[in-house]
Amino acid sequence: MADEVNASFVLPGEPATHITAWRATPPPFLDEYKRVDESYESLVYESNVTSTFMKVAMFGMGKTLYRLTFTFRPTDDGATRVTVLGQAPEDARAAMEHWAAANAAT
Repeated sequence: MADEVNASFVLPGEPATHITAWRATPPPFLDEYKRVDESYESLVYESNVTSTFMKVAMFGMGKTLYRLTFTFRPTDDGATRVTVLGQAPEDARAAMEHWAAANAAT
């Protein structure tokens, strides 16, 4: 799938801190997504990316949903490895990569 995401990045700090922060205010690259599920170490976001053509062609009955699952796990040095699986359009993937680079553990 062209919009598939399979990536990871490392953030400074403990996983619980990041999960709490993302629950309260997700990073800006998730502006078009809403949180739909969670577990003790994961957050799941979903976005409706149905095109106008598809909405008209399917009489409003069809949807194209993109879902991203973020898993937060501790690293050996006290940081957090965030693993991302799912689908996102190119602009959201680029924004996520930019955000991850700016917030990465050093």
